[in-house]
Amino acid sequence: MAANDRETDYFALANSGAQLDPQAVEAGLLVATADTGAHTSRQREYVSTLLARFVYSDQDRCSDRATCLALTLLKTLGRQVDDSSELGSERAISGLLNLALDMKSQAESNSGQADSAIDACNEALTCVANTMLLLPKSRPLFADIRGAAIIDKVLRSSIANKSTTAFLCGRCLLLSIESPSSAAYCVDSLELPKTLARVIRVFLDRGLEAVDRFSPQQVMNELFKAAMSLCVYYPRDTPQESTSDESLPPEHAAKLLGILSVSLDTLCILPLSDGHLADPARQAVGIALNFPTLAPDSVLHCWLPVDESNELVRYQYVDRIFDLFATLVEGTTDDSHKAEIAPLALVLVRLVAEHTAVRRRIFYRVYPQDSDDYSILPEDRKGLSGALVRLMRNPQGGMLSGAIGDFLLALLGQDVSKFILAAGYGNAAGYMLARGIAIPESVIRQVREAVSSEPVVDPVTGRYLSQDADKELANMTDEEKEREAERLFVLFERLNKTGFIKVENPVRAAMESGRFQEIDDDDDETS
Repeated sequence: MAANDRETDYFALANSGAQLDPQAVEAGLLVATADTGAHTSRQREYVSTLLARFVYSDQDRCSDRATCLALTLLKTLGRQVDDSSELGSERAISGLLNLALDMKSQAESNSGQADSAIDACNEALTCVANTMLLLPKSRPLFADIRGAAIIDKVLRSSIANKSTTAFLCGRCLLLSIESPSSAAYCVDSLELPKTLARVIRVFLDRGLEAVDRFSPQQVMNELFKAAMSLCVYYPRDTPQESTSDESLPPEHAAKLLGILSVSLDTLCILPLSDGHLADPARQAVGIALNFPTLAPDSVLHCWLPVDESNELVRYQYVDRIFDLFATLVEGTTDDSHKAEIAPLALVLVRLVAEHTAVRRRIFYRVYPQDSDDYSILPEDRKGLSGALVRLMRNPQGGMLSGAIGDFLLALLGQDVSKFILAAGYGNAAGYMLARGIAIPESVIRQVREAVSSEPVVDPVTGRYLSQDADKELANMTDEEKEREAERLFVLFERLNKTGFIKVENPVRAAMESGRFQEIDDDDDETS
């Protein structure tokens, strides 16, 4: 290599038409990489040069290091979308994927000097992922050339244990799975859920260890997103029948069983982070929502492992999901937990509604025996039941209020009367209106009936009917009663004058009827 070649930009060398030796290629690429700003005016031309000499052919692919440098330069130039449209072509995407596969094989066959090959594989995958992100029209091309099959081969290889490689494979799958046909190909032809579950477990076992560009939790999060795409886009309806249930049909759920299994294990293993679910755990909850809990047996036993002799093992996932739910509900002080609580509540709704033993188990944790004091309003009670009512009655609760209402109603066996008595109609009214639930006639009759000698729970407030007003009135002195009457008189007069509400002032009516008589000071003293 001539001395001046060591300082010559690669593109100048390529345009010279001379045969380049490996040292000149690497040196030229280093010069070009160090000053990418100098290539903006001819960016389209340089992108084509790199593709032609490294991707479409192996003309200058003289070493793994040279290939990695070229792909790094191509990645940088590709960020300018207008001048790198060729990267979005079928030929370029196919070439980059096959190059990644070649580098994967090179790394596996030369384990002692595999780093440059792994880096080149990662750069090729990065180019593909960036292209699909910046040029969305290229995503169907990825599916057309069966790009998922190449990603699957990389994930099945030993280099998938590298966090950067696994992360990039997850990103490519996430961006490319956007139709039922692409999801069906990944599930039915590639059995990709099993591969994803295996790789996720590798990083789940690493805990918080970070030895590469991405932490284990970042890798898990990206792979879970790809798994979620499979769950969302995989066809829901069977050819024989259609269903309104949002969960996967049982025969389809069985094909994605590995994803459900690793999701439940993730929820059990990952601790809360600063009082919140870790990112992979959030993804795991979303994935669990897609699965039924009753059938087939393989799915049922995933939720409730078969171990009649050990109740803790059988209900380990149920208990963990409920513990996370209860911890977040009781620790909620602002809106930051709402997006995490609602999905957990919906998972519990399905488990509680479909399994009597689960409903009984959770019921006594929400409503411990002899724990409720009906002299206290439901929303003022201590513990989880009070916290749930407060969340449900929040007029700005959105999805969370509905999910909490669904959970409480399912926990009470879909018995609306019990639901109203447990929460109080005033708290439950908004939820019932949103769900189109009518007040049962039995509750209406109870309100209209005279109060019996036994204490009756007022369905409106959720506490004993006889204690709602009489107890407070009995403890008031005559002066306090008089001041309260004056306060009410002023309040009703103000409401009438403003026109906000037109009502008959009960204090005025009582005075005019002769039930109230003013006592002046003289009369008070002479008495």
